[in-house]
Formats: sequence, C-alpha cells, structure tokens
Amino acid sequence: MAKDNKPKPVKPMTEEERRKRRLAWMCGVLGVLNLIALALLILLPYNCTGTYDRDGNDTTVVNDTTIIERRITHEPSEEVSDEIDEAVEEEGGDTDAFMRFTIVWNENGRDIVDLDAHAEEPNGSHIYFQKFRAPRRTRCGGQLDVDMQSPRDRGVENIAWPSASQLDDGDYEFGIHNYNNGRFGDCNVKLKVGNKSFIYKVGYFKSNHSSRENIDPRDIKQIAIVTIKDHQVKNIKHIQQPVE
Repeated sequence: MAKDNKPKPVKPMTEEERRKRRLAWMCGVLGVLNLIALALLILLPYNCTGTYDRDGNDTTVVNDTTIIERRITHEPSEEVSDEIDEAVEEEGGDTDAFMRFTIVWNENGRDIVDLDAHAEEPNGSHIYFQKFRAPRRTRCGGQLDVDMQSPRDRGVENIAWPSASQLDDGDYEFGIHNYNNGRFGDCNVKLKVGNKSFIYKVGYFKSNHSSRENIDPRDIKQIAIVTIKDHQVKNIKHIQQPVE
C-alpha cells in the first residue's frame, strides 16, 4: 500500500499563541533598543564632535594646531581677578598697562614647579624669561616685569605693554610653558586688554618635546590671541575657555 506523503495540515494558532508571539517579538525589540541606549551612554563622552585624551578630558582641535581645553568652574572671576592684581603689585609688576598677561600658581604651597609666561608679538619678538625681561623692552613696549623660578610659595609672572600707541598691528599670542615638567594643580591666568579682563584656569599639562636648552613651541599651552589694528583691539580669540 502506497504511503501517504501529503503534508499534515498546519494547526491554526490560537489567539493566546498569537499574543505570546507578539509579546516575545516586542520584548526582543525592546532588548535591542536598551542595548543601543546603553552603548550610547557609554560612548557619549567620546563622541565625534570633539577629541579626547586618554583620561577622558574634552579637547577640540582648532586649525589643526591649537587645542581648546574645556573646563567648568564656578569660582567668582572678580575675586580671582583682584587676587591676581594684588599678587602682581606685591612683586612690583605693572597692573595699569594697556595690555597684560599674568599667571599665578602654587597658592597652596604644594605646586613647586617652574611655570613660564610667554608672549609673541606680530613682528616675531618672543617675550619670556630669556628675552625682554625687565628692564629690556620690545619695540612695542612689552616686557616680562615679574619672573619667578619654582617658588616655594605663590608664583607670579607678568608680561605688560604700557601703551596702546606703541603696539604694532597684528596678532599677539599668549601661552604658558611648564619648564621643569613638574606636576601642579591649577594655574590662574589673567589677560587684560584695555578695559576688558578675562580669567582662565589651566590644569596640569606636560611638556613632551622641550629640553632645558630648547623650548619647543608645541609645548607652550596657548591661552589667547589678541589682534590689534590701528592701536585698538580688533579681536580676541580665546584658545582656553575663560572662567564664567
């Protein structure tokens, strides 16, 4: 007798089975969505809108050479500004200059490092501890009038241009160099131009390319660039974010 090869009729699903299948499908979709959401939360600090170092600090490349370090602080800028001015005055520096760049560090007595203020004028004059330290001045009148080396207490460096009338047209670049590559907490920075002042807080950074005999420009952490035109301020570009 020939064997019957006809397929057996498929038993239709009950409403209860359909409900369970829909529920299983929905649970699967929700599981996938939850995994995607978790991945986004993990990867959010490393999204492609900026670049980040190995410690997760947010940095953004500007013009392929300049790095902006985004820092959030709630320290009152007026109070810090006054404290910086007092520190400069105590060391005999010029606080009344038309343009001034000041760094202050080691206020806790534990950051005994050698930080150096640097400024470069449009004509190429580079102001720092080796060049144009008081009483010497550049053609534009700039000089480093306060200079300190690894102070045991508060450290101060100040670069000042007394008069706008002496300033050449072009960009004035300001930065900090960690000369002995020592560790430190925060460095308070003030840039004063005319009647405007800006405060920055710069955390520890390492100088990887410099030696004591040769300061590599890549190791100078840029703070800001001021553009002068006809002895007036045309533009201020903040490389580091000022304290709000």
